[in-house]
This record gives sequence, structure tokens and C-alpha cells, in this order.
Amino acid sequence: MTDTQISSFLSDCVVFDDDTEKGLDFDTLYGLYISWCVLGRKVPVPDSAFRTALELEGLRARKDHGQRIYPGLNMVGPAARDYVMNSVPVWTGTETSAPAMPQLDEDSVPSLG
Repeated sequence: MTDTQISSFLSDCVVFDDDTEKGLDFDTLYGLYISWCVLGRKVPVPDSAFRTALELEGLRARKDHGQRIYPGLNMVGPAARDYVMNSVPVWTGTETSAPAMPQLDEDSVPSLG
């Protein structure tokens, strides 16, 4: 992964909000990166190389209940929509109730309209 690629990914898919303790966990951020690569027809790098590239960009994770969280990060753009849509379990109709939908910050994911 080149510095240009990680910089492009971050500028296309992530907004920084210093006023929040919320953020993205590593698995979500890597999943977002995979969606960005698929949509842009780029070859993704392994998660270990991605983690190193994030550190080179100055992003430092903090541990929160055993998860690496990147505070202040929120998803935006087409890759965010793709990631969210492909991360929600499919309801088969054989269950008695629909699965719970994840809560999204509406300001973080622009509308399709």
C-alpha cells in the first residue's frame, strides 16, 4: 500500500471529529477499506500492513474492552454505504422477528438522494 493509497482512502472514506470519543474499531475501519478497494478496483493489503499504514499516517488506536478504537473517526461516502449494506445480516423470513439494525450516525453517512 502506498502512502498515496492510504491518504486517498482516508480522504474518501473518513471524517475526523475531535469533539467525540466515539470512533471506529479496527475491524470496521479495515472492512471500510476493503469496500473502498472493491468499489475502486484496487487490490487490498493484509490487515497487518493496513494497521502499519494507519500508524504511518499518524492514526493511533486506543484499547477499549479489548478492541482497537480509532477515536474521532466516522465513515462517509460510497464505501461507507457499501460496507454498511454488506455488513447487515440478511433476514431469511423464517425467523419470528427481524434482526436489529445497527445504529448509524446519520451525519456520518450521506444520503443516497
